[in-house]
Amino acid sequence: MEFTATSSENNQISSNGETFGVGEGMYQEESINNEEGPASEYKEIHSVLADGGDRFGVTAVHCDTQEELVWMGNQGGHVTSYYGHNMDKYTSFQVHTPEHEVRQLLSNEQGIYCLMNDKLRLQSRFGRPQWDYKSDNFVDMLCMTCTDPSKMLLGGHQKKIIQLDLSSRQEASVVEIEEDSCAIIRLSNRYICTGDTGGKVTLRDPASLSSEHTVQAHSGTLSDFDVCGNLLITCGFSSRLGNLSMDRFLMVYDLRVNRAMAPIQLSNIEPMFLRYLPGYTDRIILVSQNGQFQIAETNILSTSNIETHQVNTHGALCSSCDVSTSAQSLVFGHNSGYVHLFSTGDDSVINTYSKETEFADPLPHVQPISIHDVLTPYSMIPMQYNLPGKLVSDWPARFCKRVYRKPEPIDAEIIRSMKVVHNMGYASNSGNKHANQVPYKLANNSSSKAGKNHKAAVPDSPMGRGDDPFVIVPKKYQKVEIKYSGKQGVEDFDFRHYNKTMWAGLEPDIPNAYCNCMIQVLYYIEPLRVEMLNHICEREFCLSCELSFLFHMLDKQNGLVCQAGNFLRAFRTIPDASALNLVLSEAEEQSNRINLPRLVQNWTRFILQQLHTETMNKPAPFKFGSIPSSPSKVKTLLPVEQLPSEHLEVPADKEGLKINLEETETEPKSEERHSSFVQDLFSMQFVNTFKCRCCGNITSREASASMFNLVYPANEDEEDAEAFRFTDIMQNSLLLEQSTQTWCVTCNKYQPHLQSRQFNNIPDVIGFNCLLENPHDLEFWRTQQDLRKLDASEAGNMSAAYQSPGQNVKMCRYGKACTRKDCKFGHEPGDNKQGPDVTAEMHAMLDENQTPWVAGTILMKLNEEEKVQIYDMENVPDNVLSSCTFFDLYATVTHIRDAKTNGNLVSHIHVDKYFHRRKEGITTTQWYLFNDFSIAPIEKNEGMFFNLDWKVPCCLFYMRRDIGSRHNLEVSNPINSNFLYADASLVTPRRRLVTFTPLVDDELPKDGDLVGLDAEFVSLIQEEAELRSDGTKSTIKPSHMSVARVTCVRGNEGPLFGEPFIDDYISTQDQVVDYLTQFSGIKPGDLDATMSTKHLTTLKSTYLKLRYLIDHGVRFVGHGLKKDFRVLNLVVPQKQIVDTVTLFHQPRQRMISLKFLAWYFLGVKIQAVTHDSIEDARTALRLYQKYVTLQESSEFTQKLQEVYEKGRELKWNIPETYSSTD
Repeated sequence: MEFTATSSENNQISSNGETFGVGEGMYQEESINNEEGPASEYKEIHSVLADGGDRFGVTAVHCDTQEELVWMGNQGGHVTSYYGHNMDKYTSFQVHTPEHEVRQLLSNEQGIYCLMNDKLRLQSRFGRPQWDYKSDNFVDMLCMTCTDPSKMLLGGHQKKIIQLDLSSRQEASVVEIEEDSCAIIRLSNRYICTGDTGGKVTLRDPASLSSEHTVQAHSGTLSDFDVCGNLLITCGFSSRLGNLSMDRFLMVYDLRVNRAMAPIQLSNIEPMFLRYLPGYTDRIILVSQNGQFQIAETNILSTSNIETHQVNTHGALCSSCDVSTSAQSLVFGHNSGYVHLFSTGDDSVINTYSKETEFADPLPHVQPISIHDVLTPYSMIPMQYNLPGKLVSDWPARFCKRVYRKPEPIDAEIIRSMKVVHNMGYASNSGNKHANQVPYKLANNSSSKAGKNHKAAVPDSPMGRGDDPFVIVPKKYQKVEIKYSGKQGVEDFDFRHYNKTMWAGLEPDIPNAYCNCMIQVLYYIEPLRVEMLNHICEREFCLSCELSFLFHMLDKQNGLVCQAGNFLRAFRTIPDASALNLVLSEAEEQSNRINLPRLVQNWTRFILQQLHTETMNKPAPFKFGSIPSSPSKVKTLLPVEQLPSEHLEVPADKEGLKINLEETETEPKSEERHSSFVQDLFSMQFVNTFKCRCCGNITSREASASMFNLVYPANEDEEDAEAFRFTDIMQNSLLLEQSTQTWCVTCNKYQPHLQSRQFNNIPDVIGFNCLLENPHDLEFWRTQQDLRKLDASEAGNMSAAYQSPGQNVKMCRYGKACTRKDCKFGHEPGDNKQGPDVTAEMHAMLDENQTPWVAGTILMKLNEEEKVQIYDMENVPDNVLSSCTFFDLYATVTHIRDAKTNGNLVSHIHVDKYFHRRKEGITTTQWYLFNDFSIAPIEKNEGMFFNLDWKVPCCLFYMRRDIGSRHNLEVSNPINSNFLYADASLVTPRRRLVTFTPLVDDELPKDGDLVGLDAEFVSLIQEEAELRSDGTKSTIKPSHMSVARVTCVRGNEGPLFGEPFIDDYISTQDQVVDYLTQFSGIKPGDLDATMSTKHLTTLKSTYLKLRYLIDHGVRFVGHGLKKDFRVLNLVVPQKQIVDTVTLFHQPRQRMISLKFLAWYFLGVKIQAVTHDSIEDARTALRLYQKYVTLQESSEFTQKLQEVYEKGRELKWNIPETYSSTD
């Protein structure tokens, strides 16, 4: 429907001031005196030149709806806020590049929304960015408004209106409109009103945004309009003789009858903006471009007698205005960069009930100290950091020694009279001891000071009683522990307090969780992650499969915690892991005698070898502890000299391993190559050559290694310590030219041999073991770090002071590597200014702080002699730069030393763009600290620098820079329906009792299908708890559960509804300490393949079935599914979980058991003797059906209240004779 306004030419004004037309008789002109006019209430309070006002004009102003703030946005993409009547600057920040102006500002409880032409940003009032939103639909945006706290409408110079969901930051809908643009959006009680540049106002349905009515307000274009109640008032331009001229009328429309009313004639002002005053239904403010404004009433027909006020724009054009919610303040902005505030008085406010504005803490005032004051300590003046040079007290670490004072022994009389109550000793004070004070005996105390008249003064300690004065480890590096509650265990622990990122952590409270740090290192190698996710095999205990399942969990969890339980369960079953002492017992884990650095280094070698064996093209795995006696090629990821001596069949002494070698000069190469993806990714192929020093016989063997031990030079005098490059240490460790004692076939006895290596390839990932267990090697590392700091400091000072001879020109720091043709710095004669393209990247690398001794970027190449050459970014020659391969430091594994415990292992990982793009939708890279479930972003230098007092490096990993382009990174799900049909029973068919009906082809689960699920568990480790003095229980260590039975029943309506199609009993290799028969229904012998009559299968087989159901979108219905999936080590999207324990639950009330719900709602008694998973799964499905029925009849809330009342009445016990009333 369209109705057109009566133009100014169609209205006639009589001599007595009456207006006749379409709205004849509806309005009568009223004369308003200047003294009584509403405009006389406002006066200018303050004006301020906004930030950037000398260059950019103001484009948007806004009065905050929550606090006493005024917001301004300008043409340079900058936003500033001002507080109170004095317009004190509160915050100021850039929201876009200077080429993009701020189109509109809007505030709510979350912050301030800033609209630019191509994006929307939410900024906190403190100036911190919350989020940005960009879309292909954002084209020349102009306006926005909030329809409710979570919905926003946006429009612009395009034929679209965008509805944005602010909570999910997604477009809820995009509506195509007939108009060419949507320049203004206003809300009324019936419609959403939109105005376009063609002079029309469209009234739209709030639900569908479809056009209901159209108002052709002006023949030219629309300037502004506003809605209050049922009145719509517009101002704009008319087209006359091909030009646009300002209409001297305000068009008025009654939305109740959808018709135009008599317009309001304007005489003294040409309105560009108009606003209704909040709280008034008949007052509007009219603002012209030259800064004039009037406040008129809508029941008049002319504004000739209304006082006009002038905003001092200094000749500029007024570009924006706004009215506060209290109607006591007006804000104007113009294109000369000024913001003006008009108010009704000095005590006026922006909002009637404003929230208190939070300000930054004031700087503390420092009391001056007189130069003659000798009593006031200098510590009263705060320390100023970032001063040039070093402090006098900053001694080198090698000149300092940490000394601890031993406390005085406890008096024997106190020990004799002490009474022990609950592990706490109590004794009376003999009178010669001060409370909470322990005096120390100083070594320089003389007997003369110990006289009767001498009283030792013990100063008060500034630390608390529970503080440890020797703790130097930062909190984020300290060992993290899960605090368990008595009832919910780990469920109420706040893991997000320790992890604010999108990456998933790993729980530490499971056996052999020391490898969590290395699991994270392997996961963030993108080609390895893809290869593992694409891997599947039929072996029961395959670490590659378990790593694939674990990586899938880490992919699906966003900032939450995962558990490597299934992976470590399979790890414990590998015989080689036990042979290498990698599987720790509970007593070993609780002791403080574990060498964690050596343990994680051996674990890394083992896992790479195991993955290589499991993914090898032909199954010919290398067996630890076996070296062939016949002449053949030793094919392993571990070089022979790096194998532990206790697993070799040849004797060894302190000089090296003795290897039985044949007389032949070189070994014949095998025609078949048993390679794997892991070997190609990590291992370096090389030839070990042994030359006898006595007879000169040369024997060579091919081998490969994935981890190399760093070898350090002999420790020299500290005064003559020599600075080594880290790349030189790496290169010497790889080449490993050393003398070793081995067997010579020619001499027929052990002889000294010269060992050397020739390499065949450079892998994509290179790993180094630091081996800092020797105090001399640790001191060498410390010395090199100190020398590196000193060199960096001296180099910086020399570079700043260096001038070219005879010229006042600073020399270019890049020298021959400089590629800028217009370089303004000095160059020596002969400098090559036409270097290769790769040197441009060297500029960026050299600009970073190079204080850490560890090289952040290395360049590797193989020369003609098959020797490895390694350079860093500072010493690479120009002639080899183009032939080198770039490697960046990817991860470091570190041992955190702690005097109280054995310490812990953490990893610093450089997460690349592939993971950020998949998790956060952005392309960036960032270093993170992974400390089990505690994850925090860090700077790059923090991952490369090591404080050897408490932070000792264990492993370093370098990754090829172009690794992503060298591998196929496409993930294909290898789990198909074959695993759902697979019968992997461990019990013979004659003895097996089948309790389920397998699925047929037409029953394959689809997205949204219902499946009832229940799982039963047995206990492998009992819970450890203590009883507090208040009677509550505190869990020290939770019980370690293992899944024993998994049942899935059909949930779709049909003849087989409730019939199980999976009922698997899970075999376990671990010792069961409690079968929990009363709660699980599992009896001894059910999980033993030699005795069981159940459908006994492997955990992996059942896991693959459940993964198939999850991947195909099945919705699981059960009771307490969160615990089931946690023990099963499965991550299920929340939308696929229907948990009856939460459906039938009131906030802040207890959880209701399945047994009680089934009795009350279904009238059946279950779990009479023991639990049965088939019965529980069927009951959960029926309860969900009951829930849906009650929701449809709107009786659910009442029934839920009744079940709680009935439960309290019966104390949650089901009576023997009482039946349900439902």
